[in-house]
Amino acid sequence: MKKLFTLISLSITLIPAAFSQPYGDSLSVKAEATVDALAPSISLNWPADNDATNFVVYRKAKGAASWGTAIATLPANATGYTDAAVTVNTLYDYKIQMTSGSSPTKYGYLSSGIEVTANSNRGIALVVIESTYMANIPFQTATDVFLEDLELDGWYPKTIYVSSADQVTTVKAAILTSYNENPSKTKLLILLGNVPVPHSGELNPDGHPDHEGAWPTDTYYADVNGTWTDASVNNTVSSNTLNHNTPGDGKFDQSYIPSDVDLQAGRVDLSNLPAFSVTEEELLIRYMDKNHRFKTAQILVGEQALIDDNFTSYDEGFSQSGYNNFAAIVGRSNTVQADYFTQLSYTTSTTGTYLWAYGCGGGTYTSAGGIGNTSNFTTDTLSAPFTMLFGSYFGDWHYQNAFLRAPLAQGNTLTNCWAGRPNWYFNHMAMGENIGYATRLTQNNNALYISSVYSGLARMVSVNLMGDPSLRLFYIPQPTNVAVTANGNSNDLTWLAGGSETGYNIYRRYADSVDFVKLNTTPITALTYTDNTLPVAGTVYYYVKAVEMKTTPSGSYENESLGAKISAVSTVGIAVENDVTVKLYPNPAQQFIQLTLPDEVVGSGYQVIDAAGKLMVSGTVNSSNQVIDISKLAAGNYTLVLMNSTHTAVKFVKE
Repeated sequence: MKKLFTLISLSITLIPAAFSQPYGDSLSVKAEATVDALAPSISLNWPADNDATNFVVYRKAKGAASWGTAIATLPANATGYTDAAVTVNTLYDYKIQMTSGSSPTKYGYLSSGIEVTANSNRGIALVVIESTYMANIPFQTATDVFLEDLELDGWYPKTIYVSSADQVTTVKAAILTSYNENPSKTKLLILLGNVPVPHSGELNPDGHPDHEGAWPTDTYYADVNGTWTDASVNNTVSSNTLNHNTPGDGKFDQSYIPSDVDLQAGRVDLSNLPAFSVTEEELLIRYMDKNHRFKTAQILVGEQALIDDNFTSYDEGFSQSGYNNFAAIVGRSNTVQADYFTQLSYTTSTTGTYLWAYGCGGGTYTSAGGIGNTSNFTTDTLSAPFTMLFGSYFGDWHYQNAFLRAPLAQGNTLTNCWAGRPNWYFNHMAMGENIGYATRLTQNNNALYISSVYSGLARMVSVNLMGDPSLRLFYIPQPTNVAVTANGNSNDLTWLAGGSETGYNIYRRYADSVDFVKLNTTPITALTYTDNTLPVAGTVYYYVKAVEMKTTPSGSYENESLGAKISAVSTVGIAVENDVTVKLYPNPAQQFIQLTLPDEVVGSGYQVIDAAGKLMVSGTVNSSNQVIDISKLAAGNYTLVLMNSTHTAVKFVKE
């Protein structure tokens, strides 16, 4: 892939951000939103722009493949738009497109919603672990905590052990075997340790002719059904032999992902970093420890972001990935231009710390001009858990003392990516999504979001995440002292508050299931809960999660802690009623079921439970001939539970 433009090298004088508005800033419509739950509406706002001729606003459902027809066209002086055609507890994506007679079209993006309810049944997480240190107790212990934290956040972890000496095709085969056991629910891929690194392509997205060839890519592992070949590319021009790509050498031909990436992938690889004074094993243990402390709200940083743009004169506006995302996540007023390495240490007050940082400058494999080099990371402890860096060469991260991987070995930093060619989109994280969602969206993006002012930069294999892809932006303390007591067909849960949460969500998972079933429809405010909807006998796990209504510059949503976990053995599930005085018909049913009940049941509550024990419909019995609407239920097996003294239950089938 030949490029007609190159990134400036360190030998060329850089333009300091303090003396010029960065193109990344001027090309961004830095949008925020405020929401109203009483008269449901989402009000978008953005700064005035003298270059504007008009603004066009688009809205789509989260995950929709196109923006459709614009919902508003606004004049040049517009600075906002209120969308009243919205409902509470629904996620929307917005695009604001600004046209101009004197500059490129500018874009801003938001994910927004009003009091969006949590349902943390996230799916299966495949965790590929390089096995060198698994015999060592400290590493085992750290890994156990890492895996448990995934479970407590609603992921079902499945481990795959590999050797650093394995062929990438062998690793891919192991991933596919696990994926194919449950493809519809397998969502996440974590590469932990020195997992073999795939290389692919004939590309140089940093524009340097001596850097053309195969780049490292985990998209090969994340793409479960694309065709990857090793037959046609024959290129050895790079000064780095790792980029050389010849037929049959184990490196692939594709410069662009051959089909949509299926898994949300991230790599925690701290091998070959001799600049740090400790071993790879110790670096990995340190990473897993700070990852745990962040997820359990023991690491707190200010909700602000830092941008260090040393490419202010480049019309591509590389730092768009900072300005656009940071407006949505922490707000325009909380985004500052400052030096990347002057962040305060995470041991200081949160008032001087940052949730996100972005830096760009002319690069080498181990440095970025105006930012720093790998050795700086060995002596600094930076605050930002999430960061982006961009410059020549270091996007090629399979290199000794690689600048892109080095941030993960110090301070608070948990993720990093090479963001600028193309732009990355993290805006959904402002509404509770994990960073793996943003990674997969960016990797698969073609024209849905603007990749660059230049063409040819979308869907390149060079788009990869360093760090744990399960990470979210905001965590709160877990409840404590959770306990369970069996009470006949029910289990009584109790716990203590973890912090200043306003409620709790309760999830249940059977030992042989990957599904976390949310038992309550709205957050519980008490410190107790009785589960009387157990569908079958067996070992069950409960997860009590603290909840707060989190408001960001994008909207509001239920933010959950990790779960406080407890197990119980249920010897009896819901009993099926054989009393002829309780009748349910028709069975099977399509739209409605009708109950004929004894008069003493009238006034009791009822619940419709699916086969996994999830509450689907509830209400009150108002008549001895009660009619219940089941038209919105999916086809399957259900149990109707009468909330009388014996919790009478009747099974039925929805066609």
